[in-house]
Amino acid sequence: MKLQKNRFILILILLFFSTFLQAQKVTDPVVISGTIKDKGAYKQIYLDTLNGQNPWIFVSSAIDENGSFKLVAPITTSDIFRLRLDEKNYMMVILTPGEKISFKTLTSKLGGDAAIEGSFHTQLLYNTMNSSQSFETRKAMLNQKYNDIQASPKQDSLSAIIISQFRANDSLQKTALKIQMEKHPASLAWIFFQDKLDMTNDFDIIDKIDAANFKAYPENPFVKQYHQQVEVERKTAIGASAPEIALTDTEGKIRKLSSLKGKVVLIDFWASWCGPCRKENPNVVAMYKKYHDKGFEIYSVSLDKERSSWLAAIAKDNLLWPDHVSDLKYWKSEGAAAYGVTSIPFTVLIDKKGKIVAKKLRGEELESKVKELCK
Repeated sequence: MKLQKNRFILILILLFFSTFLQAQKVTDPVVISGTIKDKGAYKQIYLDTLNGQNPWIFVSSAIDENGSFKLVAPITTSDIFRLRLDEKNYMMVILTPGEKISFKTLTSKLGGDAAIEGSFHTQLLYNTMNSSQSFETRKAMLNQKYNDIQASPKQDSLSAIIISQFRANDSLQKTALKIQMEKHPASLAWIFFQDKLDMTNDFDIIDKIDAANFKAYPENPFVKQYHQQVEVERKTAIGASAPEIALTDTEGKIRKLSSLKGKVVLIDFWASWCGPCRKENPNVVAMYKKYHDKGFEIYSVSLDKERSSWLAAIAKDNLLWPDHVSDLKYWKSEGAAAYGVTSIPFTVLIDKKGKIVAKKLRGEELESKVKELCK
């Protein structure tokens, strides 16, 4: 009896110390000590948490006459925050519990020029951004050149050269980014570079980054959202069986993608309001006429919101195949969600066995693949 009582007391003591240690860990704050040079009229600095798309103030600090401030934030888990002087003057920071950060700006402008020590992931974020700046500058220059030559009689040949230069620049930027990602795969910094990688063509590195971050930050909302996108991509990878789509057609009847199994099928995600989609439609129509008798079908999924606009575009562009479907949910289209569509036009090519063989092909590349499959 005495032995049981002593054991009970020992358990209580262990529980007490366990709770005490957890509390110590939870309350270990992040401290940001900094100086804003030429602070001007700024008197406060704010650390905002990102609650969806509506940031709200987490902690704030007064800025003294010398531009100095000290933010103490009781952060319990690594996350992305916004350090802000006002709504136009801010920067993103990635904070981990217990970090002691020194922060200094060269001007009153927050951003990549700030000197930051003590926050590894924030430093990684801005080092990567700064190293990418030369590529972004060249990209902007090429875009301007492309727009400038549109009225030139040599438009086609010049456009081809600029597009080639743009792709080369993009490839170099991706290579530099991937090198950084390989070195430190588990970092919330990579959330900011999602648009620099293609979910299909760069899936190997994306999969590695997702696995590392999902293991390190499984409850982080940004990581969870990205993980869902990666899982969708995994289910729609080249060689996977095409996920089912079952949506209503122009007459309100359900049309299933699976009903076309045994045919070569192009799933064409588009919308009446999508300029590039409408520009591509004549090529899609021509391809349908050329290969339909050889077993080629098109299953068009519209991301329209208004039925009248959708039907008018089908008629005007002479989209003569019968498989037109839409739930009129715009970017919340269930069909688009099933294939991870985040931009249109977006194409998925399926072989006669219902396997995905290509994605995002257009123009000559698409027709060449359709011709190969219809032999």
